[in-house]
Parts: sequence; C-alpha cells; structure tokens
Amino acid sequence: MATMDDSSRGDGEVRLPTVGPENKVLVVPTELKAGALSLPEALMQSVTTIAPAIAALFFTPAVVGFTGITSPLAYPIAFLITLMLGIVLVQFTRKMPAAGGYYTYISRSIHPRAGWLVAWMFILYAPTVGGIVSLYMGNILQQEIQTNSGANWPWFPWAFMLVIVTGVALLQYRGITLSGRTLLVLGTIEMGIVLLLAIWAITNPGPGGVNAISYNPANISSFGGFALAIVFSIQAFTGWDGAAPLAEETANPTRNISRAVIGSIILLGVFLIFVTWAIIIGWGTNNIAKLPSSAELPAVVVAKHVWGPVWWFILFALLNSTFAVVLAVCNIGSRMWYAMARSGSLPKSLTKVHPVYRTPVNTIILQWLVNIVTGFGLLWWLGSVNGYFYESFVLALAVILVYGMGNIGVFFLYWRQYRSEFNIFYHVIFPLLSLAALGWLAYELFNPFPAAPISYGIPTVGIWLLLGIVILVVMAVRGKEEWLTKAGESAFEIVEGPAEQPAGGPA
Repeated sequence: MATMDDSSRGDGEVRLPTVGPENKVLVVPTELKAGALSLPEALMQSVTTIAPAIAALFFTPAVVGFTGITSPLAYPIAFLITLMLGIVLVQFTRKMPAAGGYYTYISRSIHPRAGWLVAWMFILYAPTVGGIVSLYMGNILQQEIQTNSGANWPWFPWAFMLVIVTGVALLQYRGITLSGRTLLVLGTIEMGIVLLLAIWAITNPGPGGVNAISYNPANISSFGGFALAIVFSIQAFTGWDGAAPLAEETANPTRNISRAVIGSIILLGVFLIFVTWAIIIGWGTNNIAKLPSSAELPAVVVAKHVWGPVWWFILFALLNSTFAVVLAVCNIGSRMWYAMARSGSLPKSLTKVHPVYRTPVNTIILQWLVNIVTGFGLLWWLGSVNGYFYESFVLALAVILVYGMGNIGVFFLYWRQYRSEFNIFYHVIFPLLSLAALGWLAYELFNPFPAAPISYGIPTVGIWLLLGIVILVVMAVRGKEEWLTKAGESAFEIVEGPAEQPAGGPA
C-alpha cells in the first residue's frame, strides 16, 4: 500500500497519492497540505460540524414539544434517513477526493453550472452560520450568568462572537494539522461531558424513575407531531458531511473520508438516541409536559439536579461545542471557496496558499468577514435568538436543495462514468429513498407554514438562488466560461503508474 506522503510536482502543486485499481497510484493535484489529517481527525471534523452538545441539549426541548414522551423514538428514524444520505455521499468521496465538496461532485456528475449553483446554495449552509451560532450561544451563556450571579452584560453575546470567530480564523491560518488536532480534543471533551451528564441522569432519575416507555410506539399521541419531531431530529444530524471538503488534506482520502462520514453518522446516532433518553429520564418522565416550556435549558436543570455546584460543566461543554462547530464550518467554507476560485469561478486571489502552513489564507479571511457581517447583520435585524432560528430555517432549505442534487448526481456519475461499478442499491434505490425523505422534510417544514421571522427565510433562499442564476448568465454573456472545463478537474484522479513499495515494506 502506498504511503500518504507529499511529493512535489515541480509546478508548485502537490500530488496526493492513493492506491487505485490494479495497484496503480492515483493522484489529485493540490497546493494544500496533503495527508495532514488522520482518520480520527477527519471523523471529528464531521462530528464537530454536527455539534454533539448543541444537537443533544438544544434540540431536545423542541423534539419533546412535538411528540412528548416518545421523542427519543424519533432519532432512530432520523438516523436511518441520514445514513442513506451518507451512503450516497460516500459514492462521491470514493471517486473524488476534492476540497470543493458538492461543488466538485455536482460539476462532474451533472454539469459545472449545476455544481456552481449547488455551491452557491451551500454558502447558506456552512460558511454563514458561524457568526449567528456564536451570538446565540453567547446569549445563552449571558442569560445563565445573569440568572446565577445577577450580572447583566448586554455586550457579552457580540463580544463572545468576535472572540470565537477571530480565534477560529487564527487557528485556521496556522494550518489544518493544528485545526484537526484541536477538533479531536474539543470533540472528545464535549461528547465526554454530555455522556457523563447522561449517565448521572440515569443513576439519579427524576419523577417516574428509569423506564423505556419513550421507545414504545404505542405511546405516540400524534403522528403529525411525531413527524415534526423526526424533522427536527434530522436537522440535529446536519453536518455529517463536514469531512468531505477536507479530502485533499486527509491521508488516504478515498478511504478515510468515507469512513469519517459514515462513522460520524453512526457515532452521533448512538450518542443522540442515548443522551436524549437520558435527559428525559433525568428530568422525569412524569413531568415531561413541563420540559418544553422550561425557562431554563432542561439540560442545565438536570445538571443542577445531578451535579449540584459543578453544574456549570455543562456550560463549558456548550462553550466547547460552539468553538468546535465554528471551526469545523469555517474549514468547510474556506475549502469550498478555494476550490471554486481554483477552477476560475471565483476571483483568483482566493487561491492564495500560505507558503509554510499551506492554508488558503484569503478564503480564511473571507470566511472571517462573512461570519462578522452575517452575525452583526442578523443581530441588528432580528436579534440573536430570532436570528438563530431564522438561520436554522434557511440552512434547512439550502441543505434540502444541496442533498437533493447530490442524490441525482450520484446516479449520473456512475451510470455515465463508472458503469461497471453501477449498483442498483447505492446508485438508484438509496438516492430515491433519500429524495423521498428530503421531499417529506420540505413538506413538514411548511406544514404548518412558518411564522415570521422564520418565514423570512423563504424569500432569502429564493432571492439567493435567483442571484446565483443571474451571475451565471452574466459570466456566460461576458464569455468568462473557461472555468466550466475545470470545475470538476480538482477531483479527477490521474493514473500515474504502478504503485511503488515505500522503504521499509508495506505501510
């Protein structure tokens, strides 16, 4: 097996080798730091994009509000739907280890213009959420500080956001290796704290004791409410694809990115199913009706009950989760913009790579600016809380479009370019089932029709899509379409010749 070392092409690029068919070396041109991330670091990139602590602790009140005691039952169904989406993505990552993610996948499988539009919509998903997530969590932390100490710091949320997004940008600048190791540590800490809370909650249950009535389908009181709980549970998994844009910087990307994507879904599936149930047990199944309307975050209430004076550890987990998720989504955004600029569909200045750290410095700066502008913009327009839920709705709509195009693209990729590997399950049945699930998710998002300001997300997505189409038309009219032949180029695997055994024998 070939080792994942960097070898110069002599033209400023780096070859990213991996073993392909007939034991031949396949290379992907990249100026980024090839092979810098191990499998655990790539896995934690996806895990922290999901944000385990936030997903487990903040989605629980909403899910319980929809379906009550059976809320933990929604997560296994959401897990299966997400797993199908992950299997579809893996079909791309096995063939296209590229920084562009869905931009590259759709450009190569359907058409570069479709890939550009998908990347344009993707901007509403990962690159724009860091600022508002930091603001929202800063607001939660400020409320807890005021409740428990009496200190009123109205400036705390926006100051917290500035510290988080600036710290993330500086960490990104210093290299993907440092970012990957940081995510590995932070992700382990936040999952560890939340798991400890879950275990303590089970050993110190609230009224009703330890029971499994949450997993009894007979206790579902409203199938409409249960359907909405599944929708929110699917949103809790959002981020499982976070490792894909870091493929060029991951060791053995065709294998490790696939494992990171599927591994994050499985890991978070087990995590969310267990933790949600445990929080409900710690709260008390006999008092479940009061959980959604709790003035304080239910997880904090449970932490105070089981941990006493050290309940603040759960706030530390949320702080930890906030920094990790912002770092993870900024990794995604900066790499996507870099890949788009490399192909020529964004300004060439965004392709600048640091000569030592091998990071896309200008896209990191752009990502920092986007976080600041969207964060302060939503704070001024809607406030930190309404801005967070508005952004969540926009994100859900964008994700449906992006994943939907992925499900279509995987069929065309294997039918046109890899017919000998075409699989009826992976390339037809799973994509169709995933499309059906996404269609159902879209229906439920509008049933009932969302109230303002969440509903403002609908014209936001529509205007953004229209603007993307206008940009494509302008580029076509001006004759600037050389990028069309390069949009999927970064993913093309080039057969170089027989793989050589590294010194010292097989790795």
